[in-house]
Amino acid sequence: MKFLCLICLIMCNYINSQILPSYQATHYKKSSEAGGYWDPSEKASCITLSNSNSTAFEDNCTGGYANWHTVYNSDGVSSGTKEWEITVNAWDNDGTNSFDVLIGVSSVMIYEDSLFSQPADCNSPTGFAYILQNGKKVNGCTVEYYGSSYNVGDVIKISLNMNNRELTFYKNGISQGVAYTVTSASTYYLAVSFTNGSQGKVTITG
Repeated sequence: MKFLCLICLIMCNYINSQILPSYQATHYKKSSEAGGYWDPSEKASCITLSNSNSTAFEDNCTGGYANWHTVYNSDGVSSGTKEWEITVNAWDNDGTNSFDVLIGVSSVMIYEDSLFSQPADCNSPTGFAYILQNGKKVNGCTVEYYGSSYNVGDVIKISLNMNNRELTFYKNGISQGVAYTVTSASTYYLAVSFTNGSQGKVTITG
């Protein structure tokens, strides 16, 4: 009888050793770990979302203030450091606008049919952006030289340190330098603006 119990104990230990490691290794990512998503309730109606709302596409937009349209990620930052990564999937440069695609952060999510960094009132800017075509930066009506231009296939990282309020952009892992010391605000949100007909397409990939 003792021998039978010993055999059963050995067999149980063996089965557990084969099953438990595989079970314990299973890990399901939370949405925040997967990089986040565009908020379908905080976008221009002409911007199409796909890939579980991680990809935003300018789908033949028309109208809008100054012909821009915006989509926001509602996972904001008010303290500490927050980083997002965006991959540029597509862009049609028709040569009619030098602000086709802009990536950055905004302290409000109300300019779906406008440029988030340059609303109608230039004296009250709410966002800070990095421009695709020329690498310039823009806040309100102030456009300045900043870093390298970027294009399809490039990965742009946005790093916002709210401890010192420094906003830095990275192109393919290379820092373009501190772009802005952002104004004090309760929360900042990731935002992207497309101009009409740009066929811009971006994906939150990190």
